Amino acid sequence: MKVEQTSYVATKKQLFRLYHKLPEDFLRETINDIISKCRNKKLEEIKNVRNITPNEFREFVKEVGQV
Repeated sequence: MKVEQTSYVATKKQLFRLYHKLPEDFLRETINDIISKCRNKKLEEIKNVRNITPNEFREFVKEVGQV
């Protein structure tokens, strides 16, 4: 299943709902790693972050692919 145009999501929760068919552990590790790299922060600090930026979302879509 592929969406024509992927819309931006603002939170990790929305991202998990959009990609609900993928394993949650994989999603969590991937988005936390991307946020950590984009914000230059340690992974432990990023685990509690809820909001994601448009750039982080784009990087996630590049890595995982569209729904």
